[in-house]
Amino acid sequence: MSDIHEAYGAIVSRIDAAEAYDFGQPAGFADRPSGISDGDADDLGAPEDSGAAKQPQHWGYSVERLNEEWALALVGSKAVMVRDKPDAPIEDRVRIIQIEAFRALYANRFTQILHDSKIKTITWSKRWETDRDRRQFDGIEFFPNHDGAVGTPGYLNLWRGFALVPDAQAGSYAIFRDHVFTNICGGDDQLFAWVFGWFAHLIQRPRERIGTALVVRGLMGTGKTVLGEVMGSLIEQHYFMVDDPRYITGQFNAHMAACLLLQAEEAVWAGDKAAEGRLKGLVTSKTQMIESKGVDPFRIDNYVRLIMTSNEDWVVPAGKDERRFCVLDVAPTAKEDHGYFKEMFAELNSGGRAALLADLLAFDVDAVNLRKIPKTNSLLEQKIRSLDHVESFLFERLWEGNLVKGANGWPPGGLIRKEKLFDYYLEVSDKVGVKRRSEQTVFGMKLQKLLPDVRVTKRMDDDIGGGRAWCYEFPSLTQCREAFQAALGQKVDWPSDEDDDGHDDGMDPQFSDAGRQDMWGTGPDRSNLPNLAFPRLDPNT
Repeated sequence: MSDIHEAYGAIVSRIDAAEAYDFGQPAGFADRPSGISDGDADDLGAPEDSGAAKQPQHWGYSVERLNEEWALALVGSKAVMVRDKPDAPIEDRVRIIQIEAFRALYANRFTQILHDSKIKTITWSKRWETDRDRRQFDGIEFFPNHDGAVGTPGYLNLWRGFALVPDAQAGSYAIFRDHVFTNICGGDDQLFAWVFGWFAHLIQRPRERIGTALVVRGLMGTGKTVLGEVMGSLIEQHYFMVDDPRYITGQFNAHMAACLLLQAEEAVWAGDKAAEGRLKGLVTSKTQMIESKGVDPFRIDNYVRLIMTSNEDWVVPAGKDERRFCVLDVAPTAKEDHGYFKEMFAELNSGGRAALLADLLAFDVDAVNLRKIPKTNSLLEQKIRSLDHVESFLFERLWEGNLVKGANGWPPGGLIRKEKLFDYYLEVSDKVGVKRRSEQTVFGMKLQKLLPDVRVTKRMDDDIGGGRAWCYEFPSLTQCREAFQAALGQKVDWPSDEDDDGHDDGMDPQFSDAGRQDMWGTGPDRSNLPNLAFPRLDPNT
């Protein structure tokens, strides 16, 4: 046995670090040579050395090195291994595995100990498990605490802090600010302050839930992803960009445990009922369930902020009383303007990010109501696209200004036979491929919920030979449109009687698109930037 250990030590000493296999361990870790077989192991799983006079060899083992990456923690009734590797792919940054998997990983890495006056060779995992200096915790939590707050005593905190030191004098981020103000917020001071405040709140009060999310739509090449990328770079280890829904809705989601800002890139959620609950839960739920393969699920505080980017028409399932999603459309002003974005990132990489972080920390987040989303024109479009088939049918009728397509305006007295309107609803549903159509009773209930002043009455009808028939009695077109607007929670710019071409000229005066092309002009205006609620933000810097 002694000869085997001498040969093993000699081989390890000759292995060059550059030739060692990479098992995801810190530099300097050596591999087990093929000269030792499992048949040489004693009851500790390692060869026995009778040469007690010799000193144990470490062969690269270091409890400090393993502690840099690994920790043992209790999850439920089990002990698990937690690997924290910030530079790994998104799904592996935080990995929670069974102890057996940890042992298997280091089954070919050996070190020596002195046991009963004898030198024994054991695996790194065996040595680390029994080392009094190993890193161990009573549980796992994510507790962002740049403010110095203390989390749960004895728990492993996955928070790793900011990616850089804030410095208001380090540089300028004027071009990035211009992109957000001009291209993303359409030159609207209040909307810009809300968006900037949303990120400032994330930085200043990461443990406080506000229950809102950002949705940024735009053509390819317009810079819609830049907003999340730049803000995410300030908290690099807690920013995840994903382009596949499985990273959010999938069963195994350990990477979400340490997530503070999640950017869902080009992900289409609208209409996906399986994803809708998870999506809304990320925005509003106080906790989330984390699950890794082979490990019991556990609950952790949910501090995730969500930003979604897409070039799809329908991005989010926005309800009529939507309170979660602030929807923004990116102007095409800087589309494919590579010089503009190159200059922007050169500025950010020259101290701009540190200055941006300083301004986010200085911004007065209480000056903006971040729990009340701006009712943008883009949000209204998402609401309309999210209407069910009965609601969508009624919206179309109000938009056209008649109850049956081809009719000459609103019916006299607002009267129409119930059967006639329902038959037309069925006809339209068939044309658009609606498979689960509402029954006539349900149709009537939804109609009266949206338009409460609609009455059901029995009237004479010439279409059935002058007999009496059950009819809907609608108020005036204007009253019906106002009622539908109230249900949507924001103003709709309905076509006038003279202009019924179906063109939407803008829906909310506060955030109207009207005149934006004139405001954008031929390129971004870098001088007309708003002064926010902290003194150092000079519009001309």
